[in-house]
Amino acid sequence: MNDNEPCVELNEIIYRISGEFWKQAYQELMRKQTGCELFPDVSASQAISDFRKEVKKIANENGLKCSAFSHNEHFYISLTPYPIYIGLEKDTGDFSISAPHISTKNFTCLQFKGGLKWIRDYLAIDVKPLSKKVEQVRQKFYLNTKSAQIVKTSINSLCVSVLGKKELPYKLNQNRLTSEIIFQASDKKVYQIELYHKPFIKDTLLLIDLLNNPRELKVEDVISCTRSEEELLNTEEAV
Repeated sequence: MNDNEPCVELNEIIYRISGEFWKQAYQELMRKQTGCELFPDVSASQAISDFRKEVKKIANENGLKCSAFSHNEHFYISLTPYPIYIGLEKDTGDFSISAPHISTKNFTCLQFKGGLKWIRDYLAIDVKPLSKKVEQVRQKFYLNTKSAQIVKTSINSLCVSVLGKKELPYKLNQNRLTSEIIFQASDKKVYQIELYHKPFIKDTLLLIDLLNNPRELKVEDVISCTRSEEELLNTEEAV
């Protein structure tokens, strides 16, 4: 069986986790900018000169390739292989820094020391916790298509045997990694169950219990059952 098949649902989970990580990293970069010294007496040409020298120094310290060129009213610097891109206005000395995963940051000429700190702090971000979390997610949720189809069939059979047998209306929505079951219990209350397929393989009893005895419940990264605000399902869409 192929355990390296592309999986859209897994990529969406990883994308969300990565987004949260880099959002926090950006906020930390902003926090570290607090109190950065301004240089009100520096000229634009001097700020640009000092800034470019320091950027080259940062590149050497971190084993990066530093490339620069001039075009019209701007100087452009790139640090690869990250890549980090810097654009400087020749007249004002104002500049912007673009780096992967975070928003472009703009600086004035007077903030050139803050810009250098921004680059250094960005390069110092420890991405190992993110890599570890992504690997944990893969191990926790990934299923190849064949295994996923077996699980989906099992869940569908449970719905038929438990809900169908009691003639309770329900809707079943499934993708490769998760299933969603919306059903009306015997007391006319509507519940929504969301579960991950891989944990279901290890424990099918929890889903069976919730189908027979629906109640509010959440088991992180396994299953959740919540009350719906709807009073009745659309009988035309329900099984």
